[in-house]
Amino acid sequence: MVSDVPIATLLSGGLDSSLITGIVADNQKDRLTTYSIDYEGNDKYFKKTDFTVSRDEHYIDVMSKEFNTNHKYKTITQEDVVEYLKEALYAKDYPGMTDIDSSLLWFSKEIAKEFRVILSGECADEIFGGYPWFYRKELNDRELFPWINNLEYRQSLLNENLQDKINLKEIVEKEYENTINELSEEDRNKKDKRLFYINMTHFMQCLLERKDRMTMYSTLEARVPFADTKLVEYLWNLPFEYKYNENTEKYLLREAFKGVIPDEVLYRKKNPYPKTHNPKFLELVSKLLKERLENKESKMYKIFNVDKINELLESKEDDILPWYGQLMTRPQLIAYLYEFDLWLEEYNIEIEEI
Repeated sequence: MVSDVPIATLLSGGLDSSLITGIVADNQKDRLTTYSIDYEGNDKYFKKTDFTVSRDEHYIDVMSKEFNTNHKYKTITQEDVVEYLKEALYAKDYPGMTDIDSSLLWFSKEIAKEFRVILSGECADEIFGGYPWFYRKELNDRELFPWINNLEYRQSLLNENLQDKINLKEIVEKEYENTINELSEEDRNKKDKRLFYINMTHFMQCLLERKDRMTMYSTLEARVPFADTKLVEYLWNLPFEYKYNENTEKYLLREAFKGVIPDEVLYRKKNPYPKTHNPKFLELVSKLLKERLENKESKMYKIFNVDKINELLESKEDDILPWYGQLMTRPQLIAYLYEFDLWLEEYNIEIEEI
């Protein structure tokens, strides 16, 4: 909270941002300004999933009323989500989390019109055990990184020349093994320690870089109070039962803040950063990718089986499980391939035969 300029907080109505908001509101004299983001049409097209279980507005309103914050709802159009994909690529310097990146970039620019410093809730899920793969057996029994799906499908997208030369599963296996081997032998043999370690070294790093790149590109400084060395070290040494108990994720964090924020927010089931559910996004990114692939000189043809990509574009089913994390389904895969082709061209990526 130490700053030469006024600060604001992000408020999604989830546990982490709500705790930060409540603490800041109680510890500064001026009325706190809070921000949230949603996508055009999500009120109509929202689909409940195993990961995204509820919409945010009600919980935001509860928090804003409880702490008398000056809350500002920001709603991004589907056109802006898609238009900002290119700028998000420049901010990151490589293909990223598509609408999750582009919307954050747009959101950051909106906030930067009024504030230069914000506080955000990243990292609590990684260190307190908030993700489903910490406690759902079908996920944490997986080998390798539990947030990675569809490796076989992604392998099938490579063209015939690369199928035998690049083995995605072997690459992921090697990365996982190298990471786990950084642990002591005692910790290496504990499932919860392996899970927390790979989350901190990979998933958390991905989200922190995303937040840093999109905000700093927008001249906005985002601070993440949960990414605190002492807190991370302390929680590392606590038994998993403190973090997941009574069928409740982040149990310790919720227990520690009883009475600080309203119970319906304190015990709200975890929701990830919002994504677009509007079919218009799929329509717009599909059109962009089709246009890119009309260029037969595209380097995509040297890497991918474009017939398989066309099948993906023509499919009427969103039958791809989240292929990364909790949010990246078929529309995001199409958007990612669009960003990938753009990256090859804009960054003059050279491809050599192997």
